[in-house]
Amino acid sequence: MEVSERFPQMMKADILSGLSKKFRKDFINHCTVLNYDCPTHILVQGEHSPGMFLIASGNVEILYLGEDGNQTFLARAGVGAIVGETEAISEQLCAATAETMANTTLLFCSKKLLVEALGTVKFVKNLMKIFHGHLLQSNYFKLVDRNSPVDHRLCAYLLMFSERNSTIYDSQTYLAGVVGCSRQTVNKELGALRDKGLISVEKGVIEILDRENLEAFLSA
Repeated sequence: MEVSERFPQMMKADILSGLSKKFRKDFINHCTVLNYDCPTHILVQGEHSPGMFLIASGNVEILYLGEDGNQTFLARAGVGAIVGETEAISEQLCAATAETMANTTLLFCSKKLLVEALGTVKFVKNLMKIFHGHLLQSNYFKLVDRNSPVDHRLCAYLLMFSERNSTIYDSQTYLAGVVGCSRQTVNKELGALRDKGLISVEKGVIEILDRENLEAFLSA
């Protein structure tokens, strides 16, 4: 079975938006399927990128290692997203580390395939649109992390993590590390959001019940 038939959702990936069905199918079929049962570094900060990775299932986290040795969460990429493309094209060292989460499947696009695709103007425009989206998200979370109280920071990350799926399986300890507070504080703020009817919390699973009002709460 061809890769495009195994992962039909990738035909709708943003990087291939607006391109002909033949182009999309050929591109996906030339990618290599990579399965990861446990968290794995696919890109390492300070090293070269072998190519571009498309996320077919699961998630990939972007992490930055500071000079002090502390690791900072930057972003989480979900199904249809791409990672490694900027460094692969520019031949620069990776600006951050990309780590798959458990049970993640990626489609690997070699540098050769990527360079060939750059000959199509629409493909390049899609790349620039995705890069622009990354800039917007980076600017937004930089503002949130620096200026927002902990309850707003938590809401912002809950909305990010539930962008494609209303169910969040991250532990409260993990969320505390991302938000930059104690686990006890996360537990307290989750309880407050639960009492407002915005989320449910049960056995380590967080369900977004009212995304619209959660966004409104964040904007207040």
